[in-house]
Amino acid sequence: MSTTSYMPNVSNITKPTAVIVDIMIVIAVSGLAFFLEDFAITQGWVPFGTEIRGVFAVLASATAAVSIVLARGGTLADLGFRRPQRWASVPLQVVGTLLAFIVAQTLVPLLASALISVPAPDLSRYDSISGNLTAAIAMAMILPLTASIPEEVIYRGFLMGRLSEVFGRGKGGAAATVFVQAIVFGSIHFQWGIGGMIMTFVMGIVWGSAYLLCGRNLWIVILAHSAGHILFVIQLYLATTIII
Repeated sequence: MSTTSYMPNVSNITKPTAVIVDIMIVIAVSGLAFFLEDFAITQGWVPFGTEIRGVFAVLASATAAVSIVLARGGTLADLGFRRPQRWASVPLQVVGTLLAFIVAQTLVPLLASALISVPAPDLSRYDSISGNLTAAIAMAMILPLTASIPEEVIYRGFLMGRLSEVFGRGKGGAAATVFVQAIVFGSIHFQWGIGGMIMTFVMGIVWGSAYLLCGRNLWIVILAHSAGHILFVIQLYLATTIII
C-alpha cells in the first residue's frame, strides 16, 4: 500500500486546509450540477424521468475529483486505478467484498430494528423498472458508468485519499477515514429517505473497508459495486424485498 502523498508541495500545517478546500470544491460542483439537473427535469427539458435524477451531479463530481488530484500533481493511480498485486486474487476479493456487502445489508437492519424503527428505503422513483425487462436491462448496463465507477472515484478514491492526508494511514486514521466517507456517502442518498441513507451508510462502510483491505485498488471495489447494482436491478424488476 502506497504511503506517499500526491500533495508534495503542501506542508503539514496547510494540508488540512487544502483537504477542506478540495472537498468543498467537489461538493460545490455536485450541488450546482444537481440544482441545474433538477431544474431541467422539472422544466421537461430532458427526456428522462426522476429515476436519473442525480446522475449528472455524480458525473460532474467525479470529473472535479479527478481534475483536483491531477492539478495537485497526482495521478490516476492515486485514485486507486492501479494494477492488482496478484491477478489470481482479484475474483476472490470481488466475491468476498460482494458477500460482505450482502451480509451487512441483511444483518444491519435486523440488528438495528431491535433498538429503533428502521424505515424501508424509498425507491419509488424506480417503480418503472418493476416488470419492465427492457428498462431493467438498460439500467443494469448504465449503472456501472453512471454510479459504480464515478461513485467509487469520488468517495473511495478521492474522498478517502484526501481524508487519509488528515487522519493518517494507521489503524485509527483508517477507521476514521472509512467512517467519515460512509457518512457522506449515506447523506448524498437523501432521495432514498432515512432508510435509504442508513442502507447506503452501510454500503460506504463495506466499500470503504474493502478498498483499504485490497490495497486501495479501486477496480476491485468497482467490480463488487457493479455486481451489487445488478442484484439491485434484479430485485427492482422482480419487485422483491430490497436488501441491496
